[in-house]
Amino acid sequence: MNRSERTIFARLNLGAFLSFLVVGLPLPVLPLYIHDTLGYSAFVVGACIGTHFLAAVLFRARAGRLADTRGARHTVHAGFLLVGCSGLPYILLAWGLCPDMFKLPLILVSRCCLGIGHSMVGTGSIAWGLGLLGPPHAAAVVAWSGVAMYAGVGFGSPVGLFLWNPGGLVLLGLACCLLPALAALSVRPMRETPVLRQAEGTTTAGILRQVARSGVCLALNGVGNAVIAAFISLYFASMDWEHAAFALSCFGFAFVAGRLFCGGFRSATGEHRAAACALALEVLGLTMVAALPFPAASFIGVTLTGFGCSLVFPALAVALLRRLPNEVRGTALGCFTAFQDISFAATGPLTGLLVPGFGYASVFYAAAACAALGFVLVSTGFDRR
Repeated sequence: MNRSERTIFARLNLGAFLSFLVVGLPLPVLPLYIHDTLGYSAFVVGACIGTHFLAAVLFRARAGRLADTRGARHTVHAGFLLVGCSGLPYILLAWGLCPDMFKLPLILVSRCCLGIGHSMVGTGSIAWGLGLLGPPHAAAVVAWSGVAMYAGVGFGSPVGLFLWNPGGLVLLGLACCLLPALAALSVRPMRETPVLRQAEGTTTAGILRQVARSGVCLALNGVGNAVIAAFISLYFASMDWEHAAFALSCFGFAFVAGRLFCGGFRSATGEHRAAACALALEVLGLTMVAALPFPAASFIGVTLTGFGCSLVFPALAVALLRRLPNEVRGTALGCFTAFQDISFAATGPLTGLLVPGFGYASVFYAAAACAALGFVLVSTGFDRR
């Protein structure tokens, strides 16, 4: 990349990072507020937190369509606005400006704004980077966008807890409003990408059919990620092991390392072969966690899984974008990413049904089986037919 391209790259990823901090900010404190202060059950807590992901899933394809038809810059800035609006309900709650009966609905509004804004920023940022930097840098755009977003969520959680202790909902809400504004300033100098004329008869449903096979492979990959996030701490507790947080850190560091350092591997081996190797690594890692009842084996297993999970999305996304016309890349990315969102949302409840009868190891075996099926599908060219 030349200097101009590096500047574009840095601005885009800074904007994504700052806006995704807002996704992480409420995670450690909002459940406590809903459960302890408002007095709702754990089920309601889960439903409120999950509203963000449901809104993101439902709006993904629309966000991609907006990037294609109205421009990626327009889509990203609209996403920043919605993410910023998600902080206003917290301020209203903190100032006592809302009757008790409307407090929970107001939180749901905040979660919906965050989910829709998150889908617009995530999809729009990748489409914007692809439009400005072109196909030679597609793998780097996709991979680094993921790093910026995951890092934002990861850093956002401790920051949210830090703000909550002295300032409660007021500081949390102000931060949620301010960070997207800073993100918008970081990308303001960047020009819009040209809106390309789409072929007559192009529909979101038609594009969804074209990406569905790759999306199925991506969803199978996402099960391992979701299972570790949901159950590794409970698994360690059930085995009377310590340092479950370190296991999560191993996964996170391996995920980021895979995105940062393995672009050359994807290029050298080809995207589909790289995705197949990554899925095989997931199978090995998840099987180690389930089958070997030792903490060290679990640490190694989650590290291998995190490394494998990090490579599948960029590999399949780049291969998919190469097959599709440029004028539908935003819609294609939105539809493709929705499969991952659905996998993340559904994995916890579905695999959790296995625990009462078969124990926590069963959820990791189930995730390994999903990754193995993904390996078979990618290796046989299922996603390219």
